[in-house]
Amino acid sequence: MPSTEHTGADTYDVVIVGTRIAGAALSAHLAGQGMKVLAVDRATFPSDTLSTHLIQVSGVRSMQRLGVLEQLRGTDAPFLTAAHVVYDGVDLSAPVKAEDDWPPGGISINRNLLDEILVNAARAAGADIRTKTSLREVRRDATGRINGVLLRTPEGERTIHTSLLVGADGRNSKVSELVGSRTYNVTENQRFVYWAEFEGVTETGPACVHHHRDGANLTVAFQSDGGRFVVMICPGLEEFAAFKRDLEASYDAAVAACAPLRPLLATARRSGRPIGTAYAPGYFRESAGPGWALIGDAGHFKDPTLGQGISDALRQAEMLARYLRQVHVADTGQLDRRLRRWSRWRDRDAAPMYWLAWDFSKAGELGPLERSLMACIGADPDIRQKFVDGVLSHRVSPYEVIGPRLVLRAARHLRGTGLRRRDVGRVLGERIAAELRHQMLLRRPRYQPLPRPSGASSAAKLRSGDAWSGDIADDDSTVAMQAKRT
Repeated sequence: MPSTEHTGADTYDVVIVGTRIAGAALSAHLAGQGMKVLAVDRATFPSDTLSTHLIQVSGVRSMQRLGVLEQLRGTDAPFLTAAHVVYDGVDLSAPVKAEDDWPPGGISINRNLLDEILVNAARAAGADIRTKTSLREVRRDATGRINGVLLRTPEGERTIHTSLLVGADGRNSKVSELVGSRTYNVTENQRFVYWAEFEGVTETGPACVHHHRDGANLTVAFQSDGGRFVVMICPGLEEFAAFKRDLEASYDAAVAACAPLRPLLATARRSGRPIGTAYAPGYFRESAGPGWALIGDAGHFKDPTLGQGISDALRQAEMLARYLRQVHVADTGQLDRRLRRWSRWRDRDAAPMYWLAWDFSKAGELGPLERSLMACIGADPDIRQKFVDGVLSHRVSPYEVIGPRLVLRAARHLRGTGLRRRDVGRVLGERIAAELRHQMLLRRPRYQPLPRPSGASSAAKLRSGDAWSGDIADDDSTVAMQAKRT
């Protein structure tokens, strides 16, 4: 609920920094609940950004509740109503089953279109959207609680008073820096990611998310708006030095190595230069404190190979708005209690998928227990459906499928392959120990800084934000890339 103590045009219930997916969606939700919302962004819209554009069905569901489903349909992007998943020869494919009044599937939409749809929804809900505006400083009261911001606008600097500051400003979040949010449970990515768009792809049957792994090779592909077909390749970091010597030829060779995609791409042509990044550590940041919150990539980032980031941002925005419903923002004690509750929800919701993405994206081949798990999932139609349509769509927690019962079944299956009992016990013990560590880290986080990107100027690059767009020193573990489509 809005405050009854507005003091003028320079006072807002909520100030949101960043108006892309997370920020625009939250602005629309909160303004629709009657709050006075100011959302600012350094960019203007439409504006391109580094993204694979994939949205899982749980994220589309959030946009449906936001009231923009028809705008999504109007982009001509097909709904992705099936998943074609093959891991080391094990077929895990399954349809996406619409539940009740859910949308029919996931979708991929160019961020120029998607961001503008959500920004327009926020404006229509009554949010005050200001572009070409950046955060300079935060203001605090005598207790240290955030109670305002200093903004740089085209007209000059402007101080805004607010009860809540939300950082939706991405991985290199200025808000997180200014409020002192700590990172924890950090993982270093073992793969780099490149993708490009293809034209002339004809896909018979339902539009699919293709997810294929053959040994160490990992490839993801899907249809998008405008007849585009996106193919993402994810080699191990140890291959990057050779890969970058001839980026386009290396990318094309990696795509050609994915046998399940060859029939689709036989008459297609790549329409642009591949783009990507080699610096993508996973992390959690403290997501709430006195007078502030972080949503989307500002507060949490997981390996991109499972395509969860946009859906996470949409769902977090929706849930934060729910926690703030009927809250009098002038009651800062009540507001901060709700923020803490939302923060605990964020970690409980994100952690299982975070560790699943980490496991799936490790470089090299799948381990014997992981291959056995895939075989057990593929052999049971009900488990396969729940895994592909439930877990990978983020409708259910990974622990509801890959729990102790399935792991033990996989261990028995592994024993039947001729692996010695001692070796089966070893890999099972390693799996159990890893899961126990993950559970412990949810209760007792390990605080640590993000790893530095390589290169002599890495610290400056990270501070400036260039590391996140891949524009860092050209050495064996980093990548210079185009952030805009060519």
